[in-house]
Amino acid sequence: MDSGPNKALQLYSIRTLSESLPEIVRRVGAAGYDGVEFAYRFHEEPPEDVAAALDDADLVPVAVHADFPEIEAALDGESDLLVRCRTVGCDTVVVPHLSTSELRTRSDIRSLSRRFRDAAAALADWDMQLGYHTGRRAFRPFLPDGVGKITGETPIPAAVGRYTHRLLTELRPTEPTTIPSETPIWNLIARTAPTEVTLEPEVAEIREAGYDPTALFSLCGDRIEMVHLRDVASAGPLRGYENVPHGEGLVDMDAVVDAATDAGVDWVIYENELDSDPAAKVDHGATTLEHLLDGSDQSRSPTRIPATSS
Repeated sequence: MDSGPNKALQLYSIRTLSESLPEIVRRVGAAGYDGVEFAYRFHEEPPEDVAAALDDADLVPVAVHADFPEIEAALDGESDLLVRCRTVGCDTVVVPHLSTSELRTRSDIRSLSRRFRDAAAALADWDMQLGYHTGRRAFRPFLPDGVGKITGETPIPAAVGRYTHRLLTELRPTEPTTIPSETPIWNLIARTAPTEVTLEPEVAEIREAGYDPTALFSLCGDRIEMVHLRDVASAGPLRGYENVPHGEGLVDMDAVVDAATDAGVDWVIYENELDSDPAAKVDHGATTLEHLLDGSDQSRSPTRIPATSS
């Protein structure tokens, strides 16, 4: 797009807002966004009412997040997900996350890639596109074959398996600006075509995995149509990361937006997992995206959201 990316809000960020989905859509439109991205509440309310709200608010339904098994079930006629998407005029369904068991080894990725290609072909009959919202697990190097087999076949708790994968992979050195070929995301890109699977980078997840989020644009900018903006900071040794206000953490928001603009990305999507007032998040997101997209110096220190009172 000649004018750069448009602004959208991921509605999961304001899931605690006690309004109907059509009311939320109208609120988002009034705040100045160009689009919305739906999550779980999309499945709970009449799609005709949602469609009317989108028209009233002059908002684009950017995408719907849906677990991959749900997408496959919808393609088999076992749910009304795709009918709902068609009713509101949405042409993209995005897989929001994948389990560790689907990403441990090259064999896992071969299987996942086949499922993605099959789903993409079936969605094409609906004039719809499949996307994947990139989680940090997809950027962790594959486990050695022997270790992958053991963790896959040993009846250990899932949390223990995830921790083992994280520990083993984080001990390996990484080059932040280059995503290596021994990662699930690199192999998923190699095994699918841009026309089959688009990517929705979640920049905080990529940063948590140890990479510069802009590295994904260098690897596959032609298949990125949407970018999720969320920020994180280190929570301390062995404690992982914690959500922080946009611009106050480890993600270089300006660099991400510049890379997205250069790559011709259509949508920059505000995501916020802080425990704060959901109505304030709507306004904060619109202001933050406006500052980032217009290059204002204020984008480096956007107004903070008031914390929810306890």
